Amino acid sequence: MLKKAGTMSLVLLLAFAPVSTMVVAVSSLSFTEDWILTFIEESPYGNWSLIQKPVSPVRINSSQIPVGGNWTYVYQLEANHTYHVYCYGDWINNGSTPATDYDIFLFDPLGDQVGYHTEAAGLPEHLGTSVDQPFFTPRFSGNYSFLVVNDARESQASHAATLMVIEHIETNSWHTCYIEGKTGNISVLRTGWAYEFMANSENIEIQTKVPSTLDMYEVRLYAMANPSSNKGELLNGVPLAWEEGLYGLADQLFGGYNLDSKGFRGNAFASCEYFGQDMLINYSAPTSGASLYHLAFIGEAGFGNVSFRVKTNFGDSLMELAQPIQRVYPDHETVITSVSSNSSVHNASLHYTIDNWNTSSVLDMLANDRICNGTIPGQEAGVKVNYRIEAFDFLDNLMALNGSYHVKHPSNISFTLSGETITIGNNITITGSISPNLTAGDTQVEMIFTSQNGSKLELYTALQNSSFSANFRPPFLGTWSVQLHFVEDELRHGASTNVTRFRVIEPTFFVKYSTSIYAGFACIVVAAIITVILRRRQ
Repeated sequence: MLKKAGTMSLVLLLAFAPVSTMVVAVSSLSFTEDWILTFIEESPYGNWSLIQKPVSPVRINSSQIPVGGNWTYVYQLEANHTYHVYCYGDWINNGSTPATDYDIFLFDPLGDQVGYHTEAAGLPEHLGTSVDQPFFTPRFSGNYSFLVVNDARESQASHAATLMVIEHIETNSWHTCYIEGKTGNISVLRTGWAYEFMANSENIEIQTKVPSTLDMYEVRLYAMANPSSNKGELLNGVPLAWEEGLYGLADQLFGGYNLDSKGFRGNAFASCEYFGQDMLINYSAPTSGASLYHLAFIGEAGFGNVSFRVKTNFGDSLMELAQPIQRVYPDHETVITSVSSNSSVHNASLHYTIDNWNTSSVLDMLANDRICNGTIPGQEAGVKVNYRIEAFDFLDNLMALNGSYHVKHPSNISFTLSGETITIGNNITITGSISPNLTAGDTQVEMIFTSQNGSKLELYTALQNSSFSANFRPPFLGTWSVQLHFVEDELRHGASTNVTRFRVIEPTFFVKYSTSIYAGFACIVVAAIITVILRRRQ
């Protein structure tokens, strides 16, 4: 017979394998029993329940499954989706005298056994695809049967339990959920739906995109477990929801899970004001460590696929230039290539200005994995271009890079020396010019003189016609070299000359001792004159 409660019944035609098609009555029950059909001593399983929404906890009452008895729970699951399946409650006992031993066997839509879970009495069953996996992933879409057996060989009692099957989603990925609004004031099967996810991030952002055909009542976030805060348990490294919280009980931080529009709204929620309005939840976790959350969607009117993403990664990638921007000349396009340190670029734009952001232009950049390219059109000489790259990864994390460059003419600097050889103590004269001849204020020319005894830097300012002349007196003998650098100005890029050498030598013997020679000659002449004068006086 069909066990039912409440006063309103609907007739649905349910087809599921391996169960034959049959007509049953559906009762409007409380949240924990909503959309659950219970059969007593009915074909094909005997005692069994059909759970049409794998989002609700199923309570196994004390003595419901006597020692040696069994109960089958049928869920409609989708192929290649990931489900968290667990059975816990009063029957779990890690002590020395456990009383209840529930074993669970799983059958696929074809009737083949795909799971066999027979832990010792009082120990929770590992209900993943394999014993070392925390989650179950069906190979086929259809009805999966969970046969719960109270093992007559090991069990001595029939304690209460909770069987939970809910789809587990990965964070930082987009997912889709079909939602329908209410018919009148009555919720239909897809009016409310839920998922679970695990996160240890302090910040959680839930983005929900709503189609124009749907008005959402709410999207809700429920914190269901945090083992480090002694709320909930761990099984195979994954938290299990706080059991009382699954049935609507809430404390300050956890629980209160329900899909009733009039019920507890959870730790955070968002709502639509009109059809197609997107929703956003920003939540800061008050506890640290791995937490289990339930994400609930409740429709108001209309229907459609809701796209949603639970974002916990807020980006640690940096955007850098793949190579420095070299000299930019007038009317030449400038290609800017940037690279992300560790995130793939989803889309990127290049913003630039030539008037210090009083006005600006924006260009789309070509993104390929972590690299993006953009081209800024050519500009006039004397222009400073400021630019900003804004790139987004697949989680919509912003990576930005600011920079600038100047547009200037190429230049050339040339010079000549007054000679290749000079005598120590004399100046060497450097005469030169900078081209093109553009007036752009003071122009600095660096002259670096180098000998085996060291180097000396001299700074000179070129004339308005870009010519210059300078004198340098080398303090040491030997071979010297000189190289000139035009530092740059507002209209011209800098330039350098090749290295030119000259020699500083000793003066000739005559030049070196000319003073002494002239002095000696003078003395001789004076002496001769004095001698002549003295002889005449005699």
